[in-house]
Amino acid sequence: KAYREQENKWIHTLGKLDPASVKKDAKFKKMARSGIPASVRARVWQFLAGSDSYKKNGHYQNLCQRQRSKIFDVIDRDIPRCYPDHSQFSDATGQGQRDLGDILKAYSHYNTQLEYCQGMGRLAGCMLMHMPAEDSFWLLVATIDRYMNGYFTPSLSQIRIDAYIIGELLKDHQPKLAQHLESNDIQPIMYIAQWFMTAFTLTLPWSSVLRVWDVFYFEGVKVFYRISLAILELIKDHLLNECPTNSEILTFLLHIPHNYLEPDALLDCAFRIKLSKTDIRRYAKKANGSTTDAMGLPLEHGLKNLMAGNPTSTSFKGLGGKIIK
Repeated sequence: KAYREQENKWIHTLGKLDPASVKKDAKFKKMARSGIPASVRARVWQFLAGSDSYKKNGHYQNLCQRQRSKIFDVIDRDIPRCYPDHSQFSDATGQGQRDLGDILKAYSHYNTQLEYCQGMGRLAGCMLMHMPAEDSFWLLVATIDRYMNGYFTPSLSQIRIDAYIIGELLKDHQPKLAQHLESNDIQPIMYIAQWFMTAFTLTLPWSSVLRVWDVFYFEGVKVFYRISLAILELIKDHLLNECPTNSEILTFLLHIPHNYLEPDALLDCAFRIKLSKTDIRRYAKKANGSTTDAMGLPLEHGLKNLMAGNPTSTSFKGLGGKIIK
């Protein structure tokens, strides 16, 4: 009964309200955090991300028909590696791999500055599991432009800043673990790059991935910080007691057994963590002025990403790279 009620509320919302109004409503925030019903998940993700505002009739088909470029060889090589164990993408000549290739190649033409980067395939593949290829393409466009700006640049600028932020937040929330990692030369970039650039699809059990994406599209990239800190909290005892060396720590961080990361435990832990956008902005500015790997990197991408979960945010189309219309 509760499932049907939530399903009906989302269906009603999609036809009546705009995303900014929904994101101001604490009831909808609670609904997103409890999990969006599978039957409406695709529509709600697109609605919250505002992907319809990017759509142009026939444009995706036009992009798919454009001339082959050098980056296509890289995309073709990566496609079979994106979801090798998923039935939708296991056949090299199947529709799943064809659709995934079309989306990534179309995006490389759409955004000629970014073109393609590993990680995009995991995002697009997850989208394809829930919606048709063209809808997946426009959701990928909106996700990179509004939520993950700066993640897929050659310098990985925003990932490097985010890694610094996670390191500082870890010192605040779990100083003993932060010291253990630092003393073993484990830098946050070593695990945050995989976690963030694939939106946790390589890290979490699938039931947790979908719950994280539900709140990601509602609240923005701040959720990634929460989930990262929650993961580290849930595996803290193992890291401190069972992983005394650099290689053991890093192996565990990149291959965490899924029993540690079930959705209810993960999200309950994540939302108990006190975290404000003010803290994130403060550490982003500190990263920019520090002597770390993030020194001198632009802050604009991260500040824009934070606004994706802000009810007052509006369209930011065109800021993610050189967009070919």
